[in-house]
Amino acid sequence: MTVRVMAKSHVDAADFRAALRVFALFGHPVRVVMFQRLARSPMTAGDLAQTLPVSRTAVVQHLKRLEAAQLVESSSQGRRRVYQIDRRGLAPLTRWLKRHLGE
Repeated sequence: MTVRVMAKSHVDAADFRAALRVFALFGHPVRVVMFQRLARSPMTAGDLAQTLPVSRTAVVQHLKRLEAAQLVESSSQGRRRVYQIDRRGLAPLTRWLKRHLGE
């Protein structure tokens, strides 16, 4: 039983650390807005840049960080790169919350 509790707490700690990384990425207000807009519909970096008070270059840099964390994924459509939400990056956060909310 002790081994089982230790293993569970190790998994919990790993999920918590991963959840903290997600929260850290959302510590920047531009990334929060970008994520919210992409949750509504897929968009290009140019489309996002037109709606934000930052340059297209800054939007691309934020998208790279979100993509590296598997919060956003992209696909090529001709010469355009279209971004959309990738739920895999939210999985550790979801698991940790469910574990602590008893779901």
